[in-house]
Parts: sequence; structure tokens; C-alpha cells
Amino acid sequence: MDQRGAVNMSDQLEAFDLSKIKLTKYLFFTGKGGVGKTSLACAVSVNLADSGNKVLLISTDPASNLQDVFATELDGKGVQINGAPGLVVANLDPEEAAREYRESVVGPYRGKLPDSVITNMEEQLSGSCTVEIAAFDQFSNFITNKTTEDLYDYIIFDTAPTGHTLRMLQLPSAWSNFIAESTHGASCLGQLAGLQDKKDMYKNAVINLADKAKTTLILVSRPEETPLLEAERSSIELSDLGIKNQLLVINGVLGEATDDLSRKIFSKQQDALGKIPSGLKEFETYTIPLRTYNILGLDNIRAFLGGVLYYL
Repeated sequence: MDQRGAVNMSDQLEAFDLSKIKLTKYLFFTGKGGVGKTSLACAVSVNLADSGNKVLLISTDPASNLQDVFATELDGKGVQINGAPGLVVANLDPEEAAREYRESVVGPYRGKLPDSVITNMEEQLSGSCTVEIAAFDQFSNFITNKTTEDLYDYIIFDTAPTGHTLRMLQLPSAWSNFIAESTHGASCLGQLAGLQDKKDMYKNAVINLADKAKTTLILVSRPEETPLLEAERSSIELSDLGIKNQLLVINGVLGEATDDLSRKIFSKQQDALGKIPSGLKEFETYTIPLRTYNILGLDNIRAFLGGVLYYL
């Protein structure tokens, strides 16, 4: 109840507590920008490492700030984090991977085909789909690599693949059609052209994503209408592709109101929590309180899930 006697909707939801959640080996965090998925992914990773587990945290977000969060220079192979034994963090760069992929497709034809054809090929490989595919290509290596699987207890991804990307990579018939027929324009199908030899790896990656014994998709939202609707949209898209092992975490929940501004925020949050989209109601739902500090550095990362608060 708040000070006016109204029902506090957050009291009806369970607080996020790792000790009460059955975790799978692969954890994918997804959500609208700014909802705190990186903070949560980092906090879960550090918490699990502190418990004696070997953990690999991977970001495929082009705008990732993991280097700032851990105050550590990162690369795409993985760096051990000082102060968190057992935690290795890799910061993949899909934009750079996309550039490398484009050149791998176009490079062999430079000097052999007319410049106009080369230009057309580059245009077909210049869209956002190429970045999506490049990101999927990078983390597919992690989710299908047996050596990596054996080395770590948990492999955590900050940013899950979109339903759009997975649909493209689930359609081998579409790949065959592209090879058999000329595809024009900046279609995503054209951007699959150079990946024919990796079809089996992508197929296995999608299989692992859909295996509820191996993978959990963690939908992260704020207690606001738009992020919750975005979470529902992503959930439905991925559920339709067989990725049904999902849970919802609502981050930044205000526990009480003490002045006019906080009362307005509290009221808006309560309204959103009372109208959680129907597509999300079937999943276990957890809340994390609003934190008043930046999630930077190991102390604050550890505090995010309920430890002692450290202020910058």
C-alpha cells in the first residue's frame, strides 16, 4: 500500500532474486534501449561469478558501454575482469564484422567485374540486415562452440537476436532461391549470399536458442507502457520461432512517493504495472527497484541486485 492506502502493484510481483530462479546455461537479455538490460546482464554475470561459477558475458550491441561499466579495455575474444574471478567479458563489434563480411563477399570480384556491378553488390550489403547477420554470425560461434560450452558454467548475452534475424536464418529454401535466381535491390535475402557455408552452424544456433533446457530469454522492461509493449512484441516474435523459455524483469520500479514529482512517476508506473500486456502475463515476472546511482564499477554492479549501495 502507498501512503494514501492505494494498492501498490509492485507488491503483487516478485522481487528479482537469482537464488529463486532456475537458470539455464545460456541467458539472453533483450529489451528496448534504456531499460537497463546491460546493467542487469552485468549484475547477473558478476553475481554468478562471485558464487564460484565460470561466466562469459558477451555484448553484440554496436552501442555497448561494457568497457565503461567494467572500466576495462575489452575485445571480441574475451577479457578477464579484475576483481571478479571467473568472469570473462567479450565486446563484439557487429559494425566491424559487417564491414569484414561485406569485403569477404565483394573482395574476390574486385578487378574481375565491372565497377557498376561491384557498387551494386556493396549497396545490397549496406543495410541494417548485414549488421544483424554479422552479429548473429559472431555469437553463433559462441553458442555452438563445444570448447566454449565446456569451459563456462554460464554464457550470457547482452542483446538477443531479433525475430527478424532468426526468421532469415531459419529459411534455407530462401538461401537456395537466392543462389538459383538473381536478386536485385537491398533485400536482406541478398545479404545472406556469403553465408552459404555456415548454414549448419546457424541451424544449430537456432536449435540451441529454442532448447528450453539450455536457453532462457530474459525480457527487460521499465514500468512504462511503451517498453512493456516492445517487450511483448519481441516475446511474441521469438515465441513464434520456438523460443518460449522466457521471463520478464521490470527494472526501475519506484517503491514509494515522497513529493509531487515522485507521486506523478509512481502513479504512472502503477498504471503501467496494472496494465501489463496480455502477451507477457504467462511468464514469470520479477521487479528491480529504481536505483539512484550509475551502474559503473564492480561495487555498483554488485549493489544493483540488492547489495549495499555505493554512490559515485
